[in-house]
Amino acid sequence: MAATRLELNLMRLLSRCEALAAERRDPEEWRLEKYVAALEDMLRELKKQSSKPAPELLNEYSRKVDFLKGLLEAEKLSSSTEKALANQFLAPGRTPTTTKERTPATKTVHLQTKARCTGKMRSELLGTVCSGAAASLLLLYRLSLVAFSCLWWLCVTHVPGWVGSHLFLVWIV
Repeated sequence: MAATRLELNLMRLLSRCEALAAERRDPEEWRLEKYVAALEDMLRELKKQSSKPAPELLNEYSRKVDFLKGLLEAEKLSSSTEKALANQFLAPGRTPTTTKERTPATKTVHLQTKARCTGKMRSELLGTVCSGAAASLLLLYRLSLVAFSCLWWLCVTHVPGWVGSHLFLVWIV
């Protein structure tokens, strides 16, 4: 059966939403949320039509729309741990939206989001993410540790009779 105008529009908008979700977006970006809401409305209308597509195809559309909706909800969570956990429970689509795709775009988006969440969690755990005054203090602390290590090494290697077990701290603030 030929696709209706509504189904074609749904597929186009779904493809556009998948592309937007794959990009790194500004938190202030509003388009994807509005587009997903429009997808939900279109899907509801498509299910009501007399000449609706096969049930498997409707289920796949629903699955992809639910994935995008869940992705948006997960992005609103505050901690990266919560985001990563929410991302694990999302179910991407099983089939490509367009014929140009080899793997479903939702699966690619799912993997990208998972990698982003994991990277952010790793950097939070290792303390590599901070901003402003905290970053300045962290840098100052690291530089002072390097300076102290260099001073200690110089004393151990160049001062005759220096025993490495001596502990001295000279901090000039």
